[in-house]
Amino acid sequence: MDSAPTIALVYDDDAYSEGADPMGRRVAGRAFLEAYLDHGTFARLAAMVRGPRSAESLVAAWRGRSADRGGTRTLHLLDRSGFHRSFFPDSPAGVIHSPQPPEPELAWARQAAGPHAYSLTGVTHTLCSAEAVRLLRELVTAPFGPDDAIICTSSAVAAMIEEITGTYAEYLRSRLGGGLAQVPTARRTIIPLGVDVDRFRPPTPTERAEARRALGIGENETVLLFVGRLAHHAKAHPFPIFRAAAESAARSGKRVRLLLVGWAPHPAMHQAFVDGARELAPGVITHFIDGRDPAARQAAWHAADLFVSPSDSIQETFGLAVVEAMATGLPVIASDWDGYRDLVDDGSTGFLVPTSMVAGATVGATSRLLIGELSYDHFLAECSQATVVDVPAMAGVVARLVEDPALRRRMGEAGRARAVERFAWPRIVAAYEDLWRDLDASRRARALADRSPPRWQGAGGPSAYPSPERTFAAYPTQTLDSPDRIEPAPGAIDRVDRLLAMPLIHHAPGRRSHATLIRQAIADAPCSVADLDAMFAASGIEPGVARATVAWMLKYDGSRRIPGWCEQLGDESTQESPTAGSDIVDELEEREIERQGFLGNAP
Repeated sequence: MDSAPTIALVYDDDAYSEGADPMGRRVAGRAFLEAYLDHGTFARLAAMVRGPRSAESLVAAWRGRSADRGGTRTLHLLDRSGFHRSFFPDSPAGVIHSPQPPEPELAWARQAAGPHAYSLTGVTHTLCSAEAVRLLRELVTAPFGPDDAIICTSSAVAAMIEEITGTYAEYLRSRLGGGLAQVPTARRTIIPLGVDVDRFRPPTPTERAEARRALGIGENETVLLFVGRLAHHAKAHPFPIFRAAAESAARSGKRVRLLLVGWAPHPAMHQAFVDGARELAPGVITHFIDGRDPAARQAAWHAADLFVSPSDSIQETFGLAVVEAMATGLPVIASDWDGYRDLVDDGSTGFLVPTSMVAGATVGATSRLLIGELSYDHFLAECSQATVVDVPAMAGVVARLVEDPALRRRMGEAGRARAVERFAWPRIVAAYEDLWRDLDASRRARALADRSPPRWQGAGGPSAYPSPERTFAAYPTQTLDSPDRIEPAPGAIDRVDRLLAMPLIHHAPGRRSHATLIRQAIADAPCSVADLDAMFAASGIEPGVARATVAWMLKYDGSRRIPGWCEQLGDESTQESPTAGSDIVDELEEREIERQGFLGNAP
């Protein structure tokens, strides 16, 4: 298979580093980065970084994974603040990938070079915040196309995105009319998160015995494990876990232990979990283990007999801990909720517990969130309170697995096989690279077939905010363009160096040519602006910088505009020669039409 196209990874340390608070998106981001460095077939990786800290973090990850493979692969760091300089006129990568839904700003910026300059992809994590939903709405309105893609981690996420974008498109159709249904947008494709099946594996008998001995767990005790944040409003309410553990112990007559591996946002929430366990599962020994400690998490996986996760939060989109449990060889009891149902083969690798939402229970919640009347945490809490996990059903399947070690073993083995077959990182990385390869090939084919200039080019900049000479065209007296002629101001060449040394005049140096070319441009006058365009282009100066240099020369009296014919002749001259006057008017009309055409105003 051909190597994957060069991608530009939008790299932010917050998205790819677990840090002190290993939230799901960070754990998933770090795992993806390491897996891509290990298993990707690329020869060159570009990365847009936000500052030195992110650059150092990425370089450390690159070296730590031996990603250069003996010098056969290269890492190219790009400063996000210099995006236009890096990506235009020629993009260093065929695809730009973000650790979130594709960024609309990058789609708008692409209009500076044409719709086929690069493809955009992004992956979904939490999608229920107001900002995340804004990004989804912009899949409809920003200039995304069929060579872009949003990567959904589950079928439930794909359905959620379809609901948001479909509802918003229907609103736009009702408000604006027209053929909005035909507007191209990004592809939607489902690629799950992955798991390191070598790191997450069934423990050896020795590892299991040592982990249980450290926690004081007897061989005949059954251990239920939960891994995740201890946030009853934003992850999984523990009520079904406590009730199921207590009822299974009472029903089976066996000793049941509960391991809650996680961390709470603040001490009061942790204490609420402790008090809840004491009240709701009084006959069950409950251990609270710091989930921020990798060694402690690993020991908990080794000590457990089955995994439980009754997620009821709209923040959840996939369920990485569920896949990790399967890879570890544990049967899984999970709520039939969002991405979980894509992971657990109900009745084979574990059990899915039914969930319900009550119609009308959350009416007005999103409106209050958008207006700021409801905080994000309170929004999550209201949604969690209106989501029901079937407690008797969960208690029933937990008791069944507590009572049947052989069933636990069969389901654990089936889960391990499913994790290896469907969720191992090499398979997931290959799916990403297949998508990027397809997008890049499609983009290149469209670029070859589409020779016509994009409609927006005449507008001079992104359609979302045209360049200032278009947006503010009504502000100045006049706009100078290619046909206009300029001449040197007296003594201009002698003043250039002195002017450039003055802080008052030296600002925005990146949008100006160097002194030698400025002196040459002044010396070449009188000439047209078009002549200066050619001179600057011959020296490798980008067109926008060339025009900005011309503006600088005029602003600081290095050059002066030569008045047009009509301005030189005056009213009396035009009246004396009607024929000449007509020719002059015709010439001015042609120039005005040409100017309007350049600005995109021609009818």
